[in-house]
Amino acid sequence: MYVLNVNHISKIYKTAGETMRILQNVNLQVMKGEMVAIMGPSGSGDYVKIRLS
Repeated sequence: MYVLNVNHISKIYKTAGETMRILQNVNLQVMKGEMVAIMGPSGSGDYVKIRLS
């Protein structure tokens, strides 16, 4: 059984004249008892994945 099941997450930021695709069609399943680390360089969308979950 999943304690977290996220499917097809996408996130786009629009700024003055620029569109940044942070996430595109991301899936994540976490089962009870699993330890998961979401990591990435600054600006890669790792924090956005957690906030959207």
